[in-house]
Amino acid sequence: MTDTAGAVVIGELAEETGWSRSHLADRFRDQTGLTPKTAAGLLRFTRAVDLLHDGDMSLPSVAATCGYYDQAHLNRDFRSFAGCTPTQWRRSHLTGLVGTGDSAGPGTSAN
Repeated sequence: MTDTAGAVVIGELAEETGWSRSHLADRFRDQTGLTPKTAAGLLRFTRAVDLLHDGDMSLPSVAATCGYYDQAHLNRDFRSFAGCTPTQWRRSHLTGLVGTGDSAGPGTSAN
């Protein structure tokens, strides 16, 4: 799961172990406190945060790179894990960096 930064199909992971999905989920939860789906989502989210922080990648590109089905899926995970949208996160965390302090978005100028 960590090798793919969360871009894994849980059913395939269960097949690889030879366990049922429910047995995998129970064993995984016992060991980590999270379900495999939540852990994979957290890994994808962490990678998305890194990409948003490190560059000017568009949100659809971040979503695709991280294995999200679409940008809406990325937005849902951001709301769940960070309490805000990716755009709100980017603005609040990149405020003060060159070219990011305005509401037009990272690397842009409102003038």
